[in-house]
Amino acid sequence: MLRTSRAVTPSDLSAGLTLAGCTPTVIAITVGGQWQVFVAAPAAPSFVNAPFLATVPTLAAGTGFFVRCEPAPLPTGLTLAPIESVEVVRSDSATPSYWAVVTSGLPSGCAKFERIDSSRSGDLFTMTVLNRIPQTLVACPAIYGFVTNRVPLTGDLVIGRAYTLRVNDQTTTFVAGSASIRVGGPPAPTNVRLSGPLADTDLLVPAGEAERGRVSVLWDAPLPATAALTGFRIYERDCAGVPTGTRIEVEATARSFGPLQPCRPGGSVGVAAISAAGESSITWSR
Repeated sequence: MLRTSRAVTPSDLSAGLTLAGCTPTVIAITVGGQWQVFVAAPAAPSFVNAPFLATVPTLAAGTGFFVRCEPAPLPTGLTLAPIESVEVVRSDSATPSYWAVVTSGLPSGCAKFERIDSSRSGDLFTMTVLNRIPQTLVACPAIYGFVTNRVPLTGDLVIGRAYTLRVNDQTTTFVAGSASIRVGGPPAPTNVRLSGPLADTDLLVPAGEAERGRVSVLWDAPLPATAALTGFRIYERDCAGVPTGTRIEVEATARSFGPLQPCRPGGSVGVAAISAAGESSITWSR
């Protein structure tokens, strides 16, 4: 969304945008709560833009307008990858992180996955998945392959707000915090347990013996083993069983952490595994 700096006709605005590096395909404004659309393509028949020009022959200075630019040409050797599936997953935490799991196609044995360009504008996430293809005549095996990538959805997401994710020619929407978004990431840690003088958090600490309430949490690596782990996160729940929102990150080689002083009675401690794929579900122990 942009604003005009001076009074300008739709044609002059289109020409100015082109000089600025945006070749517009459509320009749209609202008049009386209704969208008016100007098709900026030179070949557009005159009758297409007649309603716009009749309503808005000139855009006044400070007029807000929406513009859609022609996509920039791809570098030589790159092409848009066909998109097979797009899914949004989340971490299992009080303040979850989100990732897009994108499966793209490799249409021949010569096509190679190149990269994913990602950007965000407000509530819209845009990703461009690119393949590299040979520029010389070569015999390519007729093999259709697949590549799956996980891309973080960066920035804060407001619980309950709807967001749009556009990946090449596919678009999906999701609501942050929705229970329908599955937990993604590596397998969860196993054998999570507490150790200390009073490891059972249902037992009250005797008056004047606060040190006996301190515990350490121990865990085993996820099964099956995941070599790409980048660390673990430690979580706590209060006496009502509600996650406190705080989290402690430790290295991938760690198998214990402490001391902690969980709420008694009823509090608990949990551990989640982290990798480039995201965060596992939290395994809780009391």
